[in-house]
This record gives sequence, structure tokens and C-alpha cells, in this order.
Amino acid sequence: MDSSSKAVSGQRHSSGFSALLKRYGPGLLPGLLVALAGGAFGYSLGSGFVAGLSLALALLIVLLWRQHLQVRESEAALRTTERRFLRLFDHAAVGISLSETHTGRFERVNQRFCDIVGYPMQELLQLDFTHISHPDDLVQDLAQMRRLHAGEISEYRLEKRYFHKDGRQIWVDLSVAALWEHGATPDYHVAVVQDITQRKQMEQALRENESRLRMVLQRLPVGVCLLEADGRLSYRNEEFVRISGYTEQEVPTLAAWWEHAYPDLGLRAHYQELWAELSHTAMLSDGTIPAAEYLIHCKDGRQRPVEVTGVPLGERMVVSMRDLSERKAAAEEIHNLAFYDLLTQLPNRRLLRDRLQQALVTASRHGALGALLLLDIDDFKTLNETQGHEKGDALLRQVAQRLREVVPGDDTVARLGGDEFAVLLADLGDTAHEAALRSGAVGEKILAALRQPFDLDGEVHHSSISMGVTLFSGQDAAETVNELLKRADLAMYQAKAAGRDTLCFYEPAMQASVTARAALEADMRTALAQGQFVLYYQPQWERERIVGAEALLRWLHPHDGFVSPAQFIPLAEQSGLIVPLGTWVLQQACAQLALWAQEPALAQLTLAVNVSPRQFRQSDFVAQVLAALASHGTDPRRLKLELTEGLLLEDTEATIAKMGELKRYGVGFALDDFGTGYSSLAYLKRLPFDQLKIDQSFVRDVLTDPNDAAIARTIVALGASLGLSVMAEGVETEAQRAFLERHQCHSWQGYLLGRPMPEQDFEHTVRAQAH
Repeated sequence: MDSSSKAVSGQRHSSGFSALLKRYGPGLLPGLLVALAGGAFGYSLGSGFVAGLSLALALLIVLLWRQHLQVRESEAALRTTERRFLRLFDHAAVGISLSETHTGRFERVNQRFCDIVGYPMQELLQLDFTHISHPDDLVQDLAQMRRLHAGEISEYRLEKRYFHKDGRQIWVDLSVAALWEHGATPDYHVAVVQDITQRKQMEQALRENESRLRMVLQRLPVGVCLLEADGRLSYRNEEFVRISGYTEQEVPTLAAWWEHAYPDLGLRAHYQELWAELSHTAMLSDGTIPAAEYLIHCKDGRQRPVEVTGVPLGERMVVSMRDLSERKAAAEEIHNLAFYDLLTQLPNRRLLRDRLQQALVTASRHGALGALLLLDIDDFKTLNETQGHEKGDALLRQVAQRLREVVPGDDTVARLGGDEFAVLLADLGDTAHEAALRSGAVGEKILAALRQPFDLDGEVHHSSISMGVTLFSGQDAAETVNELLKRADLAMYQAKAAGRDTLCFYEPAMQASVTARAALEADMRTALAQGQFVLYYQPQWERERIVGAEALLRWLHPHDGFVSPAQFIPLAEQSGLIVPLGTWVLQQACAQLALWAQEPALAQLTLAVNVSPRQFRQSDFVAQVLAALASHGTDPRRLKLELTEGLLLEDTEATIAKMGELKRYGVGFALDDFGTGYSSLAYLKRLPFDQLKIDQSFVRDVLTDPNDAAIARTIVALGASLGLSVMAEGVETEAQRAFLERHQCHSWQGYLLGRPMPEQDFEHTVRAQAH
């Protein structure tokens, strides 16, 4: 449209508006006033400036209207009023439109209205208000418009959405007033529009924030409720209901909460007093009720520990509730893992130590003695290895149960680990005699209870225990927890040494023995490192000549002189030192045979070396022997290894394999102390022995005890039938030698023929005998 057309259009609408002004003079200005006033005062969140301007505009219109009434007979005055009104209409700070009520077509709009909807004025005047209205809001708007047209109402106000020309939605506050002549139907209406899009966006943001906050509150892992000033619980989240089980219908108020959570009147009074006390303390500070632990009665009947705290929110209180059940259970589990045995649920070593320390303090304070019993299941390792750990665990659980049944309830039964148990008895009397009698009686009951057969998955199992007992009074500073455990342990091993299935009381002499034994073991290790061990050689005879020797270990202590083998060999077996000692003896024996091989008089000698079962069972034993032979260039046929019958008890197949491998290299074997242990002729046939040795216990009484004489003759005959040579040990008299010779035993060893002697003495004896 060109400028002239715009001018024409503007004139058309201006003259039309003037005509309306003249026609609806009495109704136009009041209607506009109503619309403007509605927009100014109804928009509570609008700009203060805009509201003030709208009010001023309304007042100005009133003045103009008054002026118009005064001069309405004057055409010149009317035109002046019209021009002023039009200026006011066009330059108002709010959007204003004049529309035909029946069609909704815009007759005139001001610039602010155009700015709000984004349409040029000329384009907007070609449209009606339905064209720019959101369809969801149009229904209400049209309904009000119909009522307005029908004269039912003279104005209305609503919030609705317009479509901006660029397609986006805008929210407006719309105030509509009818224009009328007295007695006529309103044909036109005036609308005042304010853009409230920003306010709507803020409201939407607030709603979304509130929704998010409510969702967060609902999903919080902490129970939350809102306590009103009048005692109502106006809000509670899902966790609050989950913890307690009580919904809004069941517990609408704080009073109802106390009744349901604490049906017991005594508990209710206690916790109400606690809450009141904390609330009073909170009033003196920042109003926050500090966290405290409560035990509530839940809807499902369970008692649940909770932590409750409160934060003021104006006159209301936000109360939070945290479920402590899992934390309490975890703490209890941690405590159980720390202080109780998982398998038997008995107190463990740590808890026993704590209770033993308390028992020492109590005994010292009250003068009543106590006792510590230490129990070890006999042959438990064998059960585990032969029938499996499940059977072993079943036995441990049943032992624990029987101990609980026998031991008085106020005393402690504990499992220390493995197959060891402990019993702590308190208040056994004020004299050692009385305490010993009473603890001994309990010990005997335990022994009797554990002798009864056990049912292990349908299989009957018999077991027994060895028990050590130590008394304590708490008066002796030496009676520490560690010391008492050590004393009971010593007594327990004394019971095992006494044959098992019994109990022994601790005696100071036990400690002295253990101390001496520990010192001897330490000295023995030093001796091995410093070369204090030497080999002595006892001649072995065949008829009239020396054919070899047995290498016997001797310990020459730098301060104590020679230490008896009977004293240090058993300790070496128990401590494991027998293995390095045996390796050292093998090396020395091979070196000695290599030296003898260089002298004709000594070159044909054999040397017998004792091998302990523990040493023989080493996985690399065969390699050790072959390495010792190779390192010294020793003839394997000169070396004879003496084994005991204990080797026949375990892993016979492995024993046969090792012996067979060494036998192929020429190494000889003798069965030492034959007849004193377990001998199976079936195994003896398969083992590649070269020689049987009659134990000296049979030789000693061969002339006075018919049984020993018969055993000696039987061994000689057995050897002959198996193709084995037979040597008698411990021959000390000529009569013994003569008896053996008469019964076809021609190999001897003993004091009659030569004591164990140093290397030089033995060599001298052999050389002298050869000449």
C-alpha cells in the first residue's frame, strides 16, 4: 500500500472513529475508562509506572469527558476534544483497541497494541481478535463476548494468549468494556491489553521449581514432614511414610503421631519429655531442634530406631526423620565380626582377651579367684584331611553347642581359632584349693560331654579334647592376659603329652621347662651356624672284621660340653631343625666316604646315616642325596640310609618311589629299630631294603627274656627269608654276641665292639684291625 493509500486508510478509520465518538459519546468514554482502570488496577504484578500511567490516563479521560459535556453543543469544542482523545488513545502506555462486538473486527488500535502483538497497524485493522487469539483461550473469550453483546454484563477481564506475528505465544491481561447507547445493544467494545508474558514465565518457573522441589522432597532418602503451628502435619514425603507406615489419613496431627508411634504410655511420656526439652533448648538458640534418637512403633508392629531433628520455617517446623535400622544392623554386624566367631557365634580371641582383662580386675577387687581353660580337639587335623573341611566345621559347631550347655551361663565360652576353644570361669572362691576343685569339676564335665559321639551328616564320629587350666587371682602383677593364655597353653600341651583326653593344671615347673627348651633351640640354631656339630662313628662288624660304621651326630657346646642326643634330637624333630641338620650330616658323610676311598684300608667301608621321616618326606630329598654324592665324588654303594618304621605309616607309594630311585644309583637302605613300631610284611616285601636292624631293646634281654630271644630269632629268620642281612644293635656282652651268632646273626654293633668315636680314632681302629 502506498503512502496515499495509507493516508486514505488512516482517514477512513479516523473519521469512522470520530463518528463512533459522536454516536457513543455517553458510552465510549466511560467504557474506555472502565477498561483502562481494569487494566491499571487489575494487573497486580505489572509495572508501577504503567499502572500509574494508566490511572492518570483514566483521570484525564474523566476530565475530558466533563469538558465534552460542557461543550458538546459546540462543534469546535467537540473536535478539540476528539483530537485530544485520539492523542491519548494512540499514545497510551497500554494496548488499546476498539472492535466491533458482533464480528470482532478491529476498528482502531493504538501503537502499543501493535507492539504487543507484532502486527503493523494497517495489517491488524484487516483482522479480527479471534485471528490472533490462542484457540484454547478463545472459547472463554467468545462466551464472555456473547454475554457482553447480549447486555448481560458491561465488562469482563481475563488472562489469555495471543499469537505474535512471529508465531510465539504471548500472555496478556485483557480488560473489555462495552460501548453503548441508552436502550441499544452494544455494537462495539473497547479492550485494554497489558503484556504479562514475563510474569507468566516467572509464574511457570515458580511452578516448575516448586514441582522439582516437591519431587526432590518426595525422593529424599530422609523422611520429611511439615508441622503447622496448630499441630497439623500438612505434608509428608514418601520416605516418612515408608519409615513409619503412617499416612496422612492415619496420623493427621502431632497428637495422633504420639499416640500411634508410642502406644505405651510410659515410653510416650519419656519421648515427649525429650522432644519438649530439645524444643526448649532450640528456642534459646537458632530454633533448630538438635538430632536425637527415638525408637518408634511402626504401623507394621516393628520397633524402628530413627534420628529426628527439626528446623523452623516461620511459624511452621520442618521435621526430618532418618531411618537408623540399616546403620544399627551394620554396626551390630561389624561388632559381631570384630568380637564373635563367624562359624560358631562364640566370642572370639579379641573378646575373650577383653573379658579376661575384666575378670582380672574383678578378681583383684573382690578377692575371688578365676580360671582359664584352654581346649584343643585331639586329631582334628586328621578329620579335616580325611573327611573334608565341611565335616570339620560341623564338628566345631557341635563342640561349641555342647560347651554352651555345660558351662554356666555367666561364664564365657570362646573359640580362639582352628580347633582351639577357651572357657573363662569367674568367682570360684577365695582359695586356690577351692578354685582348683570347682574349675576341675567343670573341666571334667566338659571332657565327659565331648566324649559322647557326634553325628556328622549321619556318620558317627568319636572325639576327645586335651585341656589346660590355669588359675588367677588378679593380685599378681605377672598375671597378664598374655601370660595367662601362655600358661593355659602350656598346660594343654602337657595334657596332650600325658595321653590326651585329659586336663592338666599349669605348674611353674612347666614354664621353667619351656624356657629351658626355648633356650636350647636357640643354642642349637647357633650351633648349626657356627659348626658346633660333629660326626662320631660307631663300628659295624661282620664276623671278625669292621665293615662300616654308623654316623652319629654329636653337639659340642662351647660352654656346656657335649649335649646328649636324647636331649636335642627330639627338639630338632619338633622345631623342624632336623631337616637342615640332616642335610648337613649327608654332606659330611659323603665327604668322609670320599676321603676314605683314597686309602685302601678304608675304601671298602660303608657309612650308615640316620634319616628322619620329616627329612625323607621333603619333596627334594632324592635330589639332595644325589647332589651330596656328586659334589664329593662319592661312590653311592658306600652310603647306607637308615629309615624308621614310621615311614611305613604315611604315603607308602611315595616312599617306595623315592627309595627305588636312589636304589638305582646304588644307595643302600636299612630298616632301623625293626620290631619296635608298625611293621607290615606286605609293605616290607615291596620296599627295597638291604638290611634289618634288631633294636637294642630286644638284644639287651635276649639271654633273660624268652620273648626277646624269640623276637630276635624271628627277625633273623625273617631277614633270611626276604634275602636281607640282619644286624643287631646294642651288643654289650660277649654272651649276647655269641647267642646271636648261634642263631645266624653275624653282623653286630654295640659297646662290646666299639663305642661311637671321633673320625681319627675310628680310622685308627680300622687300620689296627686290618693289620
